[in-house]
Amino acid sequence: MFDIRLGAVFGAIALAGCGGADTANEGTVRHAGDAAVGRAAFVQKGCVLCHSVNGVGGKAAPALDAADDFVKPDPVEFAARMWRGAAAMVEFQSVELGYVIDLTADDIANIAAFAASRDAQKLLNEGDIPAPMRDSILDERYWEMEDWSDFMATGREGYETTEPDGAGEQR
Repeated sequence: MFDIRLGAVFGAIALAGCGGADTANEGTVRHAGDAAVGRAAFVQKGCVLCHSVNGVGGKAAPALDAADDFVKPDPVEFAARMWRGAAAMVEFQSVELGYVIDLTADDIANIAAFAASRDAQKLLNEGDIPAPMRDSILDERYWEMEDWSDFMATGREGYETTEPDGAGEQR
């Protein structure tokens, strides 16, 4: 004879396996972000080399000062803004660091929370940047001096490569 309790257990397992049992978490943000953790990641991941917060950090890229404390951090919007600058960031990181910074979803959420929090940003000071890193902070305002429109559109610098004579001709 079939025990109804055993059927309920099997049904719950089947629903959980299909993703149908966990409706309580639908619509929740999995990467809410922590501004204090984001402050540490901003330094540790090397964002501070190019970006500044309250005057602390590099000038090669736009400052990430918080607009006001009424703005809630949105990690997806922050990631979208990063994506728009990704080509330039990858280029700079490759040249200046020799590698491209690896960020997890949690890193982005935490840095987004830091970028949106004036209180957390007030706690950042030059002493938070390790001494060897301080020597690598970029002071030139590349993002203002260069014309990045071609680079942002194509993912490469504006110089042209020439084809050898006859390379584009058909016979």
